Amino acid sequence: MQYEVKRHMTRESLIRDAEHWVVKIGSSVFLRDDRRVDRPTFASLMRDVDLLGRAGHRVTIVSSGAVALGRERLGWPDDLVDPDISGQQALAALGQSRLMEMYEDELAHYDRGAAQILFSRADLDDRERFLNARRALSRAHDFGAIPIINENDSVATEELRFGDNDRLAAMTCGVEQADVLVILSDVPGILERTPEQGEGLFGNRISRIAVDDPKLDDVAGPTDSDIGTGGMVSKVIAARIAARVGAPTIIAPGKRTGILETLREGRDVGTLIEPAEGDELAGKEVWLGAGARPVGCIRCDEGAREALLHQGASLLPSGVTEVEGEFAEGSVVGIEDESGERLGHGVSVYSADDIRAIAGRQSDDIEETIGERLLDCVVHRDSMVILD
Repeated sequence: MQYEVKRHMTRESLIRDAEHWVVKIGSSVFLRDDRRVDRPTFASLMRDVDLLGRAGHRVTIVSSGAVALGRERLGWPDDLVDPDISGQQALAALGQSRLMEMYEDELAHYDRGAAQILFSRADLDDRERFLNARRALSRAHDFGAIPIINENDSVATEELRFGDNDRLAAMTCGVEQADVLVILSDVPGILERTPEQGEGLFGNRISRIAVDDPKLDDVAGPTDSDIGTGGMVSKVIAARIAARVGAPTIIAPGKRTGILETLREGRDVGTLIEPAEGDELAGKEVWLGAGARPVGCIRCDEGAREALLHQGASLLPSGVTEVEGEFAEGSVVGIEDESGERLGHGVSVYSADDIRAIAGRQSDDIEETIGERLLDCVVHRDSMVILD
C-alpha cells in the first residue's frame, strides 16, 4: 500500500539521483538458522555493492554482526544469550576481526578494499571530530575502498552508545551528507497494523510513506528476529534522523538476492520513507540535528517558543525559565518548552550557571549580572536547529 506523500518523484528517480548510499546490514541478514553465517547472502550483497560502484554510486556500509560472530566463535554459549555491556563488548572484540576478514575476502573479488572505521558516540558530539570523520570517509572513497562502519563497542560506555546500528547508520548519513539510507533486515518492509490487530499480527507491506505521516507510528512494529538489537521502531527513528539531512530511507529484505541492484532499478521492494519537503538541514545544522548529543537542557516560556518556531529568533535570557544539567559555554544543549517538548538543539553562549543567573532577565542586564556580555542571547539562531 502507498500512503500519501509530499514529494511526487518516482521511486526510480529518487534512487537514480542518489549519488551516495549508506547501507546498514543487520545481524539477521548475516546469519541463517540463527547460528551459521549466510555466505550466499553476504556474497550477493557484496556483488551488489560492486555493481553500485560501477554505476557511479558511492557506498558506505554500516555493519552489524560483530557480536553475533563473537558468539559463534565461542560456540554460542547459553550463558551469553543476553550479555551485559561488558559481555557485549568482549563478544564484539572477538567478532570484529572476523567480520572485517569477511568483507576483505569478498570485496577482493572485485579489486576493492574494505576501510574499517569505528565510531563512538563522542566522535559525533564534537564538531571538529565530526568534520574530521567526514574528511576521513571521503578520502577512503577516493582511494576506491568501501568504508565499513561499526560502533566502537569494545570501549563505549552505556551513556556514550548509539543504542543500535540503525541510528548509527542514520547519523552516518549526516556525517557523509549521503543521499539515501538503506536498512537491510529480515522483514519485507513496514507492514500495516491496526489497533484491532493483536501483537505480531500484520497486514500488507507499505510501499511508500512520508516520514511525518502520523500513521508511521501506528504501523511500526517489532522485528521477528532476536539476533540484533533494533526492531522496527528503531528503524523508523533512524528514518527520521536521516530525513533531517534530506535522505529518504528504504527498509528492505536483506536476504533477497540482488536486493541493492533491485532497489537501484527503482522496483517496488521494501518500504520507502520520504523526508518532509523542505525540512532538510545544511551546514552546522547537520551536526546539531543529526550528530551532536545534547549535554544539558534549557527550557523556555511560551513567548520564546513562538519566537523560535515561527520567527527564526535567537533564545534570549528573558525567555528562559529553567536550566537542566551542568555544562560549559559552547556546549550543545536541548531546547524545550515548559511542557518538556523538545524544540531543537543549539550551542550555548554561556555556561549552565551563568544562564541560571540571567534567566528571566533582559539582555541589557547580562553584564551586570555575570560580569561579561558575550552576546545578547543564550543560544544564537545561527547555532540552533529546530526539530520539526
